[in-house]
Amino acid sequence: MATRIDVTLEDLRQLQERIDRQQLEADDWVVVGALVSGLVARTEARQARLRAKADHQAAQETAEPAGMGPGTAAGHGSAAGHGSAAGHGSAAGHGSAAGHGSAAEDPVAGGAAVGGDPMAPHSKKKGHGRNGADAFVNATTHVHALADGILGAVCDRCRIARVSPYRDEVIVRVIGQPLFAAQRHQFEQGRCRLCGAIYTAEGREPILEGGLGSDYITYDWSACAMLIVMHYFAGAPFKRLEALHEGWGVPMPDANQWRLADAVYDLVDRLYRTLERYAIQNAMTLRFDDTGAMIVDERRQIHKEIEALERVGESTQHVRTGINATCCYLETPQGKVILFFTGRHHAGEVVDELLQQRRVSAQKLVAVSDAAAKNFAHDREDQLDHAVCHAHCYLKFRAVKDQFPAAYAVAAAVYAKVFDHDDQAKALGLDADERMRYHREHSQPQMLRLWQMCKEKVDGHLVEPNSPLWEPIAFVINQWPRLTKFYEVAGVPLDSNLVEQALVIPVRYLAGSFGYKTQNGADVGDRHMSLIATANANGVEPVAYFTECLRHHEDLAQRPEHYLPWVYRDRLEALDGDPGGPQAHTPSSPGPSPPRRVGHPLRPGTRGANRATRSASGAPAPVPA
Repeated sequence: MATRIDVTLEDLRQLQERIDRQQLEADDWVVVGALVSGLVARTEARQARLRAKADHQAAQETAEPAGMGPGTAAGHGSAAGHGSAAGHGSAAGHGSAAGHGSAAEDPVAGGAAVGGDPMAPHSKKKGHGRNGADAFVNATTHVHALADGILGAVCDRCRIARVSPYRDEVIVRVIGQPLFAAQRHQFEQGRCRLCGAIYTAEGREPILEGGLGSDYITYDWSACAMLIVMHYFAGAPFKRLEALHEGWGVPMPDANQWRLADAVYDLVDRLYRTLERYAIQNAMTLRFDDTGAMIVDERRQIHKEIEALERVGESTQHVRTGINATCCYLETPQGKVILFFTGRHHAGEVVDELLQQRRVSAQKLVAVSDAAAKNFAHDREDQLDHAVCHAHCYLKFRAVKDQFPAAYAVAAAVYAKVFDHDDQAKALGLDADERMRYHREHSQPQMLRLWQMCKEKVDGHLVEPNSPLWEPIAFVINQWPRLTKFYEVAGVPLDSNLVEQALVIPVRYLAGSFGYKTQNGADVGDRHMSLIATANANGVEPVAYFTECLRHHEDLAQRPEHYLPWVYRDRLEALDGDPGGPQAHTPSSPGPSPPRRVGHPLRPGTRGANRATRSASGAPAPVPA
């Protein structure tokens, strides 16, 4: 694989002068090697493309004589040497019979001749980039039948053959709709003229009990779940949702939205605490980081503390001014867990609080983070095995690639191989111990090469502390024991990219809502974001998941472990494998009946199934809800 380098034109001209003088320096060999490697790769690619084009053209020429008359073989040599028909081909003077053969005899050549990438004849044909009809797995299906008497009848056009069934034409129609829909239920009433007794039609209780609200307006559990996901995951502020639905004729006051979010928090709090306790007690790896956040009341408190100290003439250096959103990404034997915490703390303090729930006798928890000093200041340091993120290390070298192309070229080559080795270990299905030994054999020499380069620059005084190169060099030397942890301890991840990606959720919320007003609001948001992110990480659709949890909140309070995302996912998969079972069967389960199969609240019909109806007249028949 060619190494990519970035050098200025002036640097290349100076290198050319040293080549002319035959006086190359030590650092020049890395640049020269990268340039030659790139030239070799480009040359090989050009040759491969040319060979592929030649093979493609030969395959087309092989297929052409099959459609021509027998007389075309003589005198033109189009069939000669290809062995298309016995007695017609003249192999003399062409010598192509052994090299090509017919398309029918060589299935590989035949496959290469039909579209796709000619350089990869065994690969799947490249698609058109559009979503097929099968991608719309949750679409309702309407079957438009032919009029009676067409199938089996004589064709009106040719008047000879009969019409037989043919593949259906499929048209996907995407329909816009509000996020929330309203149903107005009117119950007929009667009143006694004498005593004033009022009689109301039956059916009120299921409507009022199926959600949150009052006797006048109630919000179904599916609406509560959609609100939580749209606000805390999609980052849509309450006021924006109110403005959108005002135009759609479904009023959603922002004050009502907050009351719903707060009430849902109380109903799923037991689930969150169970998830958090399970995660820290069973975690094998922990990746954590934080980013800036905003809590209006906390920011005001910080200003008050600073002003009070300034009035009495005391130092304000010890006042903690940072408000952070911390993310902890934990991997457990059952699934992945993502937890968020917002407040006046840093990530190391959050980890300490979590470790209080971990058994002292448990093995050390592998923790990966960036190299910030605050991440290593723990009261429970003996419970952690620290490693640092290699992506952060590589990015430090990439930041100075224009000024120091030779140093960057070494780091880029090293990390290209290290990450390739990690991908290869995953492809081979290696367990944690086998992966560690694989990296020790293949990646350790590469890391030692990076270490040697950094050490030579420091020992030879080739880099100064004020130089931009000093930061990546110092990072490698200072964090070396933590950088090499992945081939010394089993199960150590190479980077913390997953937690960086998860932090997009609170960042997106901050961009839309500009932060929280109170610490209580931040706690509500953290719990909801944690449950949504954990559901997504385990392949669970969050709206359907929240709907299920809220619909059975009384059962959830009794046995929250039954509603952990991976348990819910496995239960749905078991139901999908047994379409005839409308209920999930859980032996010896106390309390109410187990949660029933629940799909996405906006999907008609059974979860994951397209229920089709047929109309003999050709008009679409509605799918029953």
